[in-house]
Amino acid sequence: MKNKIHLYFALVFMLVSGIKLKGQKYFVSFADKNNNTYSLESPSEFLSQRAIARRVKQDIAFIPQDLPVSQAYADSVKRMGIAVLWASKWLNGVIVESSKHTLMDTLVKVSFVKDVQLIWKETARKAVAKFNKVEEGIGNLKSSAEYGVAWMQSKTVNGHYLHQNNYEGQNKVIAVLDNGFNSANTLSSFAHLWQDERILSVRDVVNPGADVFASGEHGTQVFSIMGGLLDSQLKGSAPKAAYHLIRTEDNGSECPIEEYNWVVGAEYADSIGADIINSSLGYNYFDGDFLSYSNAAMDGKTTVVTRGAQIAFSKGMFVVCSAGNEGAKSWEKITAPADANNVLAVAAMDADSIRAPFSSYGPSADYRVKPDIAAMGKGTALQNTSGNLALGDGTSFSAPVISGFVACLWQAFPQLKNTELLHVMRQCAHNYSNPDYAFGYGIPDFKKALDVSNSIERYQNSNFITYPNPFGASFTISSSADRRVNKISMYDMAGHIVYQQKISDLPVQVKGLHDLPKGLYLLKIELQKSTRTFKIVKN
Repeated sequence: MKNKIHLYFALVFMLVSGIKLKGQKYFVSFADKNNNTYSLESPSEFLSQRAIARRVKQDIAFIPQDLPVSQAYADSVKRMGIAVLWASKWLNGVIVESSKHTLMDTLVKVSFVKDVQLIWKETARKAVAKFNKVEEGIGNLKSSAEYGVAWMQSKTVNGHYLHQNNYEGQNKVIAVLDNGFNSANTLSSFAHLWQDERILSVRDVVNPGADVFASGEHGTQVFSIMGGLLDSQLKGSAPKAAYHLIRTEDNGSECPIEEYNWVVGAEYADSIGADIINSSLGYNYFDGDFLSYSNAAMDGKTTVVTRGAQIAFSKGMFVVCSAGNEGAKSWEKITAPADANNVLAVAAMDADSIRAPFSSYGPSADYRVKPDIAAMGKGTALQNTSGNLALGDGTSFSAPVISGFVACLWQAFPQLKNTELLHVMRQCAHNYSNPDYAFGYGIPDFKKALDVSNSIERYQNSNFITYPNPFGASFTISSSADRRVNKISMYDMAGHIVYQQKISDLPVQVKGLHDLPKGLYLLKIELQKSTRTFKIVKN
């Protein structure tokens, strides 16, 4: 089935092979997925075995959203003389290119077409610079024999503690969505990945079939923070993970198409079995007369890229993104998809754990805690495309510090669901009990996260059932065998008792939890001669 999966991803590129494209680009939304040649009963025809295994492990069902778009609809659009570039099953539509503007204006009248949106055109007015400049040279940054100049970005979050326990990302797969990976096929810090065949695939969504190693230095810099390894000079946060390198960002413009490209890239990451998405990209302003977003759109549900990120998480992947570099600008706030509820948005700080002035503030427009956590994004050590060690400023560089260490933590505890891992990451941060809108829940401590996750792993199912889990204001505990109970207690991830009740028999309903903060908790049941501990989640 592997060849069939790759055939599906190649199909839309084949549709435009040999066509010289000069038009504008649109997203054509379809009304449904009728006449589909794929079936939910045979997911191996459109998902890799690794993607299927990820979902099965996390009890995630296959739903119509997972089905590819109707090929009959895509073919019908093509027969109209419109070039089909990419299909998006999550958004149920296709990215197309056409110079027939009148045709595109009337396409919405076709029975199977729900909507047509212009998402790219040539424009004279450009948005502000996308990425902060990287400074050549490494100055007087503190270093260590093992990590070199990357020592402080590990030390500030205790990431090295994971590496000391031999968790360096083995058996975990990270998809990097960025603007290209210039020279990543020749730079010294990636030699070990090529040698071990841990760069699994590359894909250019912006320019199908193009060389991702010929453009985009930003993606290379981000990649080096995770996967880079130079003896005694640089050690990334996940040097033994495997990677998919996916170009979704267009260096030449800032138009809505990049959000759609992001979703296409995330769908590809899902289908080939990635565990983690690192996205050091953010969207708020657009070029020309495209309508830019307002702060009100950062509500976790409005922007295309945020909706895509939420869907990616729902498929069992863990999504990490940069919070944004708008803190010292008029915008000030986070950018999409940092506003997504289940995306781990990372703010930037310096080596002294002081907030970087450019780091975007929260909250989300609907007043959720954002950003989620912070990591070193000012003076972050990386390898640039010239092959030199350099320092970078931006939340673009704090996000990959976290993505790599999350891979290491998930490697240590592969039984954790992504929902549980997200709770652990928030609750292991230093300011969890008193979050703010600069660092969110604070600076994560991966040593603490490792210890917390270890506690979760020790829980025993026995004959006990807790439902619903996740719970809201109450839940019920029942048992098919051990009915005599002395006491039940609930603990937060810092070890504090948040609920306790003496009882004598099961089942019992635990009530009055309305004001309990959302998060992961441990439920301890004390029996006559033993105890049982469970993980339970408050939504």
